[in-house]
Amino acid sequence: MIFSSTTPIIEIMHSEKRKKTKPAVAALFLVCCAALHWSCVSPPEITAPEAIPETEEAPPEPERFIDRLAALLGAGDIDGALALFDTLGREEASLRQNRRLKASVLISAGKLEEARAAAETLVNEDSTDTESRFILSNIEGASGRTKEQRLLLEGVLKDDPAHVPALNDLGQIFIAAKSYRTAASYFDRALAADPLNLHSIHGRANVYRLERNADEAAALFNRAVELYPDRGEVYSERGRFYRENDRLTEALSDLDTAKRLNPDSYWVSYDRGRVLLQMGKKREALEEFDKVNRLGPGIFIGYVYSAGIRDELGYVDEAERDFQALADLRPDYYFALEGLGIQKMKKGLYNEAAQVFEAAYKTAPSENNYALLAAINRLKGGGKPYEVKPFVEQVLGKIDRNKLDYHVMRLFYDFSGDADVARRIDREKNQRTKAQMLFYMANYYDVMGINPLADKFFIEFRDMKRMDLIEWRLNEWILSQRNIQLGGDAADHVDAAQKG
Repeated sequence: MIFSSTTPIIEIMHSEKRKKTKPAVAALFLVCCAALHWSCVSPPEITAPEAIPETEEAPPEPERFIDRLAALLGAGDIDGALALFDTLGREEASLRQNRRLKASVLISAGKLEEARAAAETLVNEDSTDTESRFILSNIEGASGRTKEQRLLLEGVLKDDPAHVPALNDLGQIFIAAKSYRTAASYFDRALAADPLNLHSIHGRANVYRLERNADEAAALFNRAVELYPDRGEVYSERGRFYRENDRLTEALSDLDTAKRLNPDSYWVSYDRGRVLLQMGKKREALEEFDKVNRLGPGIFIGYVYSAGIRDELGYVDEAERDFQALADLRPDYYFALEGLGIQKMKKGLYNEAAQVFEAAYKTAPSENNYALLAAINRLKGGGKPYEVKPFVEQVLGKIDRNKLDYHVMRLFYDFSGDADVARRIDREKNQRTKAQMLFYMANYYDVMGINPLADKFFIEFRDMKRMDLIEWRLNEWILSQRNIQLGGDAADHVDAAQKG
């Protein structure tokens, strides 16, 4: 199950609705729903207050606890919401409803052990309390204990087969397990119990989406918009669906509406950035991903996009910063290390680049190109051939001797035999491998100071047009640094390079 900051509280509000919730609790439920990125349950009806005679002025009522809690949660102030419980008197604090609410707020605050203690106390006091058991299932889900979460949810349904939040959570669990038929059955049961439940509508729509049943998915996403036209998440969900189906203009329109209704939503900005990027509007997309990074500085996915766009646009310093942030968040993510190393290489920080590529190679030891880049940067940074040999020797011991990678890597150990390696590259059938090794052969000649041959192989690599390789943009940058402007017949450039 995917949790937002208030998801557990919303599910409690839904359960209170099912038990004919009082208007004050219903108000809290509505505020919580407005704070969500992911869809939540449909709002309960709120009983209108009795009319007050015009001749009498209604006395002001003291602000109730539930209203203050609703306001804090609606503003996203989880710490303030928790502190509010300390203002309750002993009698109010002991009410099961308030204890359940506090446990749910503790989940949203990430204080899972405190939440677990509170929920387990409630369950131990009354094992028939399905709502407290449901809260406990939320805690297990937030802790990554999916098996335990599922068992608790199944227990809730055994006692209350129409418990919609439990049905929805089980549907999400089976979506994550790619058991779409089972997931669909839970969402269908939830919709049978509450046809207006937004979480259930979106859950069922997403099953259709994952099953590539676009027409049925579209019908449900449209229904959600019709039922809840003032809720930002209905537009963001449909916008994501449109993006996946290449309906980019419609996707952007929906996400614009979602942004207007929920301007500080992390996922609305993320999805909007994805759409703009697919439309080729890189700078506008970058603005959205920068906002994503401000809203969620500890979430790595936004930096993947912002770093990649800056790399493509040639913003070296800013790309280095974003790749560094990405590497700090995910030290094992070799894409981040790869990008960071390339930016440092572009800035002439060769020894730093070498360290980064060595780290990338340790993380992904099957990627021999990282080892080659580490050796090249050591040499470009002033390292002597004998200083690089120990590292290269270790790498050679892990490469199949029949592979072209082995023979190119060995050049940086022997510093001879290049003619034989060039012939091997020319005979290589795998076009991806051939292109990569052309690039590293060019770099070998570069560090050896044989510039005409270096230019020749840089140009040959470019002529293979393997833009899918990490070496492509690096090669483009090298060509610009060497002032090689390509155009016309590529063979002319090769001849010129050979002539020096």
